[in-house]
Amino acid sequence: MKSFIDYIEASCADLGESQSAYRYKKKVLDEMTEKANVLTRTGLKDENVLKDLIANEYPDLKGGFDLYKKENRKAKLLKVGLPVGYIVSLVLILITYFAVSFITSAWSKTWLIIVGGIFTMIIFGLGLAIAKICTMRRVFHPIARVLIVGCTVLLAVFAFLFSLMMIPGITAWPILPAGIIAALLADLAFAFFTKQKLRTISLFVYMPVIATMMYIILAAYSVVTWLGGWPIILLGLVADFIYILYIIMSNAKYFMYKQEVDE
Repeated sequence: MKSFIDYIEASCADLGESQSAYRYKKKVLDEMTEKANVLTRTGLKDENVLKDLIANEYPDLKGGFDLYKKENRKAKLLKVGLPVGYIVSLVLILITYFAVSFITSAWSKTWLIIVGGIFTMIIFGLGLAIAKICTMRRVFHPIARVLIVGCTVLLAVFAFLFSLMMIPGITAWPILPAGIIAALLADLAFAFFTKQKLRTISLFVYMPVIATMMYIILAAYSVVTWLGGWPIILLGLVADFIYILYIIMSNAKYFMYKQEVDE
């Protein structure tokens, strides 16, 4: 920790003592400390090596401060512009709703304009929150996973309402279990892309759920019968079993290689 502080103070000696400079140096220190903790957990204990490795990732702290100030200005502009944009968007949604409703007289269906507009605003806001959380420490990433699931569910709900109101005769409710599948897949994609802890456990839990939802969808659309299609549910358990075998075989190769190296 002290070596990081000394490096930051030496590199940022010309930045002055402003609040922006202080927050920037604290941000860099937090990032360095987190990276050091990650490397330490992998078995690297030498503090000098840690310092050199991590310091090499921050060769131009002064230039980074300029970028940090630009990002702060963008954040302040977004903080002011976002509420104004939401208000303008809401007004435009209401204008569009009343205009289309009066022209078509389809009041029983045009309310979807309001729902779709509000859902879009919510998803946009959640998207900004997800992007912000992804730049923060990994401990906050589970919040991003919840928000991703929330966005996917909102899309599924709107697709369900749209199909129910606009497509006569369609069996719309299977769209909801399809939305559950999409939400789980989106969560898994984020978990594996960002290398979240317990992502493998999530995969084991999700696969039987996804298989069950697939069974419900296929049976609802008469692709399979309710009585004869239930083995589809077992596919999730089979997928879990295959993945377990894959993990065992991968670890066996690792231990065999390690044993050969030790010998």
